Amino acid sequence: MEINSIGKTIKQLRLDKKISSQSLYTGLLSRQARSNFEKGDSDTTVSKFFILLDRLNISLDEFYVIHTQKESVEFHLFTDIASVYYKKDIEGLILLINKLSKEYEKTNNIKYYHYKIMVENMLRILKNESPSKDFEQLSNYLLNCDSWGYYEIMLFSNSINYFSQDLIDIVFKRSKSIITNFRILRRYRNEYAMLLLNIINKNILESNFPVAEKYFLEYEDMAEVLQNDMYYQTMRIYFREVLEVTTNKKQSTEDLEKVITYLGYFNMGNKQKQCIALLEQLNFHVEKKTDRNLEIAFHITKK
Repeated sequence: MEINSIGKTIKQLRLDKKISSQSLYTGLLSRQARSNFEKGDSDTTVSKFFILLDRLNISLDEFYVIHTQKESVEFHLFTDIASVYYKKDIEGLILLINKLSKEYEKTNNIKYYHYKIMVENMLRILKNESPSKDFEQLSNYLLNCDSWGYYEIMLFSNSINYFSQDLIDIVFKRSKSIITNFRILRRYRNEYAMLLLNIINKNILESNFPVAEKYFLEYEDMAEVLQNDMYYQTMRIYFREVLEVTTNKKQSTEDLEKVITYLGYFNMGNKQKQCIALLEQLNFHVEKKTDRNLEIAFHITKK
């Protein structure tokens, strides 16, 4: 990204939105400074840049896409990671690890090294292997980082299986207030919700139900901000039902069967498979049925 070309993008946005130069720059830049800035001959301060975005009604993420004419590398990277992981594509994960290694060698940017470790451990989870030899470096980074953002939440969430519960509790408690500040932003909110779901999932698999229920209450606190997100609302019902059935607070699996069926209707096939796999690990028998109208439903029973 050419820093001095930012003014040219600001000018184009201003013209597209029919905003006068006076209205946009008043109190920020003089007439000559405005001209130099929009020609790309000068820069402006960070604080003034954010005021300009606010007056243009443009978010920083939107500006990045408009200015670079592309979405972030991370967006495509995380899409690729999620796709191959949920498909249990071993070869695909190995290719990503090699790609991230080369990117780190080329740029010397530590984030690509962290991503590589994260993907290595996702691969090891699928293969039921112990953490990679570099995992300790990722762990130390997260434990020593006092200010968490989306990056740290994402790394922690996708490496959760290799952290002890005591360590998860410590890190989560220390970081909660910082993480909560970002919940107004959708991608932070979603990653925070995913972190909680991963912690809940981990504790259910380890039959640590009191801890799973504790973190589920944390997830319930997000119900209002997630109310318009179908995926996270569906997962809320799913884990509530799993906890109630596995702890014998509820005998009927009818609502659980509905959730599994609905995931198929919502074109969430990979998530449906994950949810069924968890139930089978918990000694439930999940049977897929098709009625005479070719409608698919599921029947769940305890083994």
